[in-house]
Amino acid sequence: MFQFPAQMMRVFKDEQMQAAFERDGFVIVDFYTNDEVVQLEKLYSDLHPVEEKGFYPSTFSKDKRYRQTADEEVRRVGSRWMNENLQDFKTMCGSFIVKYPGADSTMCVHQDMTLVDETKFTGINIWCPLIDLTDENGVIQVLKGSHRIIPTYRGATVPCLYGGMKDNDIIPYLSPVYLKAGQAVIFDQSIIHYSAANLSDKIRITTNIYFTHKDADFRIAYYNKDAHGDKVELFEEDDSFMTNFEQFGDNIFDKPKIGKSIGLFDYNFPKLDAAWLASLYPEKAKEIKAKQEALTTVFNPQPEQKSEKKSFFKRLFETIAN
Repeated sequence: MFQFPAQMMRVFKDEQMQAAFERDGFVIVDFYTNDEVVQLEKLYSDLHPVEEKGFYPSTFSKDKRYRQTADEEVRRVGSRWMNENLQDFKTMCGSFIVKYPGADSTMCVHQDMTLVDETKFTGINIWCPLIDLTDENGVIQVLKGSHRIIPTYRGATVPCLYGGMKDNDIIPYLSPVYLKAGQAVIFDQSIIHYSAANLSDKIRITTNIYFTHKDADFRIAYYNKDAHGDKVELFEEDDSFMTNFEQFGDNIFDKPKIGKSIGLFDYNFPKLDAAWLASLYPEKAKEIKAKQEALTTVFNPQPEQKSEKKSFFKRLFETIAN
């Protein structure tokens, strides 16, 4: 299995921001101006007037013109902040990620797919809502520091790090990030994150800009257990991959139809379980355990508590009867 680089290739001009990103796997910034938020809202309305359902990224669209225009315009608007605050980077893709109101808009606990050679580089998302995030509309939640639990290959066909656990085992460890419209969370693609359903009455429009170090190339992972056992096949892709890959919205589990195979690589990292997760986040584990015990006490009172309640009601009824 591969190893993370000893030191991340620097992309933030600000040293403290770079250090926070490397430590936590994310940073929060004021990304768009109010005018830029309005521009992007209009762009989305003009490009995509027909409502979809649930969770819908523009990269899923069958309309290549829509994918390309969204890519170009989101990158253009985001370039102001990026040029001011980043160094030695290249922008690979811009997109809309939309949650329409409804219970089917949940985005499960996940890590984003491998897109670079992570022995050298880091794939990074700038995820920015055009509306204030709330519990009701599906606030994004992240597991601080989870980008460095262990190196993994990730993709639709690749078994995930936490595959033996349920979402509800992991969600209590996550922290919500209550961004305002125009604020962004910039996160390492390997960080564990999640967002609940949008149960508000408004569309939750978000833009996402994927970037990496200027020297990195696209690289994706494909897994076929029957053919390759405990190995994954890696494919090199060109810089237009995100807008040219037709399998995002359909046949995502098939072998990639574009790109060049660079061979098979070991896939044998250990899997995250409840005990390991608790050992990684001991303070959070204590907090979760205390909440669970408190709920158990409320809903399953001890015998003496039941006895006290019984005595109280007995005295009450005796008083009424007399």
